[in-house]
Amino acid sequence: MTGQTITHKLIRKLSPFGPLAPVVAFACLFLLFFSISRLLLALIYFSEINTVKGVLWLFPVGMRMDSIILSALLLIPTLLLLLMPPFARRWWYFFIAGLFALFSIVLIYFEITTYTFLSVYNARPNHLFVEYMASPGTVLDIVLTNYKLPLFLGLVLMATVGWWIARFTWQLMCSTPQWAWWKRLLITPLVVLLLASGVRSSLSDSPANLGSAAFSEDNLVNELALNSSYAVAYATYNFFNQQQNLAEKYGHMTENEMIRRVQQQTGLPMTAFDDPAIPLAHVQTPNTPLAQPRNLVIILSESLSAEFIGSLGGLPLSPQFDALSQQGILFDNLYATGKRTNRGLESVITGALPIPLTSAIKLRLAQSDFFTLPALLKTHGYQTGFLYGGDANFDNMRRFLSYNGVDQIIEGSDINNARFRNHWGVSDDDIFSTANSFFRTQANNARPFVGIILTLSNHEPFDFPDSDFELYEQPRATQNNVAKYADHALGRFFAQARKETYFNNTVFLIVADHGVEIQARGLIPAAKYHVPALILGPDIAPQRINTLASQIDLPPTVLGLLGITTRHPMPGRNLLNLPADLPGRAIYHLGSTYAYQVENSVILLRPGHANRQYHLRDGKLTPITLEPELEKDALAHLLLPDLLHRQQRYRLSPHP
Repeated sequence: MTGQTITHKLIRKLSPFGPLAPVVAFACLFLLFFSISRLLLALIYFSEINTVKGVLWLFPVGMRMDSIILSALLLIPTLLLLLMPPFARRWWYFFIAGLFALFSIVLIYFEITTYTFLSVYNARPNHLFVEYMASPGTVLDIVLTNYKLPLFLGLVLMATVGWWIARFTWQLMCSTPQWAWWKRLLITPLVVLLLASGVRSSLSDSPANLGSAAFSEDNLVNELALNSSYAVAYATYNFFNQQQNLAEKYGHMTENEMIRRVQQQTGLPMTAFDDPAIPLAHVQTPNTPLAQPRNLVIILSESLSAEFIGSLGGLPLSPQFDALSQQGILFDNLYATGKRTNRGLESVITGALPIPLTSAIKLRLAQSDFFTLPALLKTHGYQTGFLYGGDANFDNMRRFLSYNGVDQIIEGSDINNARFRNHWGVSDDDIFSTANSFFRTQANNARPFVGIILTLSNHEPFDFPDSDFELYEQPRATQNNVAKYADHALGRFFAQARKETYFNNTVFLIVADHGVEIQARGLIPAAKYHVPALILGPDIAPQRINTLASQIDLPPTVLGLLGITTRHPMPGRNLLNLPADLPGRAIYHLGSTYAYQVENSVILLRPGHANRQYHLRDGKLTPITLEPELEKDALAHLLLPDLLHRQQRYRLSPHP
């Protein structure tokens, strides 16, 4: 049977639908396409999902998600097909055929990218996908370097299907009988109501959203049930519409209660907070007052996950870090707040509680007069600098930092004699060597300095310069080998720094920006947020602290070691000066899923779902009875940072 014969048979089958035939054909074709793709994904991940209770629900739930995006796309073409006047019909046919071709290309594109994105992030294209699209040059470079064949095959598939859809839609519109005007006017409201109901896909007060696909306790199963095009559209809307109403999504709480609960969990007396305009502002005295303030160097190490650290029970990839940990304070039970670099930068540089979905670094109202550690230290006479081996504009870092206290920014393009570059930027060796020279120059001035180094070698595509260390495995370009290279470069930096005059008056903080990309199971893979943190400096006795802690606790902790009295609004805890009866705490999130952990109890807050409490053991979450007070503490920590951002109350205090 020829293709032409098949086309004619399809046209005959669809002719009873009259002007709606192209809409019906497009909807049926892509419902079938999405279902086949979902089935293929389920087969690819069969060994991981086959034991999940109720796993087969991913197919009907998935069809619901598919119908939402298709209903939204088809609403306007349907109105045009039903209401266009006869004299304009031929021109509208060209337009609609082209529109359907464009829709098909977009839908196929997002579905194709799902396979690679899911293998890396354990999720369909989402807000991370949209954020990366904000840097198209970097993304294109990555794709051309690592995914040439998939890119070529995808382009061929999209072009072929797009052309066929356009041609078939044109033939269908020209061949199917037209309805009388009275029949069109009669059916238009019914069809519009049907499509609008499909978009809403809910009889409750709230329309369906991404949370409607979260029917399972297993995150991967929930992701397979989603539709990639709908997930990207939802993330894009949130990206451009940052004024989220988190209270409607997660629960309501009065402002006073939010503030009181967060203040209580700092471990400070309530009398320490004396500025209603900046409710978290308080004075922090140094652990030991010093006549000469210490310098501060923060090393945010790309993807320095605990599973790469031998001294934390991970793979033996960190001989340099392990040796350094014998000389300083190692925090072995610390959790990252998120899984992106901007989240680590946000937590360690601003000390702010994380807001779900959008980092403060990208929030519109945080682009100036937002509290940062450099801005605070600048008021105490410090020089401030940021060094990054890549493009400092990535993730809006340059704008955020330069408008919030960082005076000097050095990026990869500023390093002319770099030994090694890839599409992300220069190697860790290069940025560390540049940083050492930069700190040497700053130390020649009469003022202390704070320098932030953000590394990037420990990242896909896992290429790095030749160095004098033994590879962990073969082939060369693997995550484990590049993690060992990053550790080697860290050791070389400290070997260089020890020879400099600034070294003996500097506090160093080494911490991951985040763990390795999330490829674990469950609603939120807590173990993947476990990262190391290490503080080194003069008069710092070696010790190992196993108190549960968060990245937001590190800024006040290192601040206490600089020898100066400060005033700031950071809600984190000084981990070297904690009340004995204060339980450990960590805060982290995965997309819209927000985790608030106290010791081994974890509260999960998810939009559209009842709050749940779990016991965490060996990285696994087991449901337990919900504690109302712990639930309220979790909600307060989620809602307050959004409130402070919108009211611009997370900033330097005007008080001395």
